[in-house]
Amino acid sequence: MIMKNKSPKRIVIIGSAGVGKTTLLEAIKKYLNLKVIPEQARVICKELGFKNIYEIKDPHEFRWQTLNKHLELEEKYKEFISDRSTIDCWVHWMRWSWNETKTDESERYYKLAYNQALKYSHIIYIPRLFKPEEDGFRWNDEEYQSQIDRLFKELLLEWELMSRTFIIQSVSLKERVKEVLDYLN
Repeated sequence: MIMKNKSPKRIVIIGSAGVGKTTLLEAIKKYLNLKVIPEQARVICKELGFKNIYEIKDPHEFRWQTLNKHLELEEKYKEFISDRSTIDCWVHWMRWSWNETKTDESERYYKLAYNQALKYSHIIYIPRLFKPEEDGFRWNDEEYQSQIDRLFKELLLEWELMSRTFIIQSVSLKERVKEVLDYLN
C-alpha cells in the first residue's frame, strides 16, 4: 500500500522513550515518498561525541540544540516524516528545564515549539503499551516513561492537536504499520 499524496504531509511520531517510534518509522518509510528526519537527540549526541544522554555536560543547552535542529530540518522540507518533533522537545523541556530556567527563556522555547507543532499535518502518538528495553542511550525507567507519557497526553489536549493526532493501539509492529497506513490514507 503506497500512501497517496493529496496535500503536504508533515508527519511526526511522538511518545516517551522506548515505545517504538524509530522502529515504526523504519517500517513505514518505504510506503511514503517523504524525507525522513531521524531522532535529533541521537544525532546531536553522536556529533558531540557522546554515547548516551548521561554524558551530556550541559543538558539545558542540549535541549536548545535539539529544538533548533528540529526547526531547521522541518522548515527545510515541504514534506517529511520525523522521529520525534518539537512537541517532544517541549515535553522534555517541561520535565527537565522548567524549574531551572528564567520565565522569558521558557516562553521563547514554548513559542518556538508550539508554533512549529501547529504546522504538523499528522501526529502519530505511541503511548506506553509495553515495558521498555534498555538501549544504553536514555532513561527507560517505567515511572519516568509514565511521567513523560502523561505530559504528552496533557500537551496534545492543551495545544488542541487531538484532531490531527492518531493514537497507536497495537503492540505488534505489523499491526502498527497497518494502523498508521490506514490512518494516513
